Amino acid sequence: MSNSIFCPDCGMLKENCVCGRYKANRDKVKYTKGTRSNPQYKKRKTFNYSNKKRAENMKNTSSNKSKGLFQYEEPKGLYQYEDLEPVKVEEEDDFGSSKVYDIAEHDLPKEIIDGLKEDYPEIPDSIIENFPFERPREGQLDIIADIEEAISKGFKYIILEAGTGTGKSAVATTLARMYESAYILTMTKQLQRQYADEFDFPLVKGRGNFDCIKDGFEVTCDMGACKTAPKNSKFFCPYGISKNPTLTGDLAFQDSYGGDIFFQTNDHCHYWQQKANAINSPITLMNYDYAILELNYVKHFGKRTLLILDEAHNIEDKLMKTMEINLYNRQLEKDIKKVISPQTLKTREMGEWIMEIDAIQGHYADIDIKDLPTNKADRIRSTSARLKDLKNKLETEPGNWVIDSNENGVSFKPLKVNHYANDYLFKHGDVVIFLSATILSAKMFSKWLGLNPHEVYHIKVDSPFSVEKRPIELNLAGKMSKNRVKQSAPKSIEILNKILKRHEGDKGLIHTHSYKCQQYIINNLYNSRLIAHGSNNRERVLKYFEEDDNPLVLVSPSMSEGVDLPYDKCRFQVIYKIPFPYLGDPQINMRRKKDQRWYAYKTVMTLMQAYGRGMRAEDDSCVTYILDSDIQMLLKSPLYRSLIPEFFKEAIIVNDDRII
Repeated sequence: MSNSIFCPDCGMLKENCVCGRYKANRDKVKYTKGTRSNPQYKKRKTFNYSNKKRAENMKNTSSNKSKGLFQYEEPKGLYQYEDLEPVKVEEEDDFGSSKVYDIAEHDLPKEIIDGLKEDYPEIPDSIIENFPFERPREGQLDIIADIEEAISKGFKYIILEAGTGTGKSAVATTLARMYESAYILTMTKQLQRQYADEFDFPLVKGRGNFDCIKDGFEVTCDMGACKTAPKNSKFFCPYGISKNPTLTGDLAFQDSYGGDIFFQTNDHCHYWQQKANAINSPITLMNYDYAILELNYVKHFGKRTLLILDEAHNIEDKLMKTMEINLYNRQLEKDIKKVISPQTLKTREMGEWIMEIDAIQGHYADIDIKDLPTNKADRIRSTSARLKDLKNKLETEPGNWVIDSNENGVSFKPLKVNHYANDYLFKHGDVVIFLSATILSAKMFSKWLGLNPHEVYHIKVDSPFSVEKRPIELNLAGKMSKNRVKQSAPKSIEILNKILKRHEGDKGLIHTHSYKCQQYIINNLYNSRLIAHGSNNRERVLKYFEEDDNPLVLVSPSMSEGVDLPYDKCRFQVIYKIPFPYLGDPQINMRRKKDQRWYAYKTVMTLMQAYGRGMRAEDDSCVTYILDSDIQMLLKSPLYRSLIPEFFKEAIIVNDDRII
């Protein structure tokens, strides 16, 4: 059985766990909530820091001549870099603080703080004293002050919608330092690295990142003796932790019930040492998967004042994936010597599936785990608990679940998470701060996450990037939808050839949104600059693309997010196909039928994310070309157009005329 929140790299579930929190000492006076010092300041529920810059027109040199046939065949050059020597990719354990974070140790020098106070007299001292950089970006301190006042007025949910270049990480860091009790959650390693490197926050990493001391560093901690010894054995690890104090062990961390967790000896397991440091730190950096597991099941981390959620536009997807349960007959056969019958796999009757889940859960509950290795015993117990929870959800909210089955097994996927988001995530912070460049609609965002609109405060900050440096040229080849792509694709090859010739010395990125479109380009656009990746070597090929000095062009269906390609790493990009969510997925199809706005939202959000991959700083520049004629529908349809930000619409060029 695949379990999206149970991962051996993230630690295993434990019996009799306790939750706790330790607050680091600080010499400075503790920050007290208050209001802004500017008497002229007037509060509104939504702020819009607008960018008033407008650009001059640019010429469109597109061509619509066509050649070639659209054929979905195995590409000749798709995996041409599959046999390259592996490029070393920096792992999570290569960054992050190795000790408890001390806020006072990371203060700016007093003379710099005093200078900032003189330059920004209208900003509260507490913000200046906790700001991490010597000079703030334009409007950055005002944003922090707006958020601080919203918190002081009782808003529980703060949505900061701010484009790339506004400095969201510095905003998050200042607030975390002010309140001295915060979690910062990110989706990607890249953003984790940014926070850890720039601000020295402790980053919690999974067991798989550490070598096991007891096993002589021959295996990682996820496969160490503490995870593979039988559950009923009297296994003792001198490097681990215990609720009982020893003569030689130090206090590891304290739980919220007043109980202490001790190290067994003065020689500490590297995994437990870094985890204890993170628990004892006032500010802790985690990824979403680890946080959801720890906060809901392991519970070594307690509730904190601030829960700062970066890349917040992906939270709904992350929670859906967390709640999804997959049952495969091959795994069921191994675990309980039972399989789901072919007749059951074909049914869509919820009542039959509830009985099936109840029976499977009973078999898991009956497994005698005392002789099993600890990691397997934990997985069995977790599976039983999750199946019991799934049965309850199917009974109470059957219309919210999609059943997706084939001859190998079945998946249960939620349609919405609005009733579950608080219990899984938001309740672990007194105040929740959402950070993203692509919220698009705070009203929809709040509704889909189950936020009380009266507790939501929305701040919108426009992109500071000059429109002249981020133009969007429409070089339309035709519609790239499934039923039209065969007619449109041949026209795209000549257009792509002209784009590549225009950017002979530049690196570029072609967003295909599907592997079939990627394969077609590789098979028909004969250019030695092109490189592509498969599903298993994405990170390695991306690393090669970033580090190589040649003007490569990366053709990819999956680089719309989690990729930072500033300056010469990407001077142009192509949106080959508008990223409509795949309707072949039953979950997406049913959600679209129930809520057309959600489908439009997901399309525009992915498009905006793709647009931002190559433009990462105010002095950067990147040209974006769109080849799919469906962009015209997005710009004309009220449903889609209302979601498209002005900073995108103002940059579009067609025949020397801007579409506004």
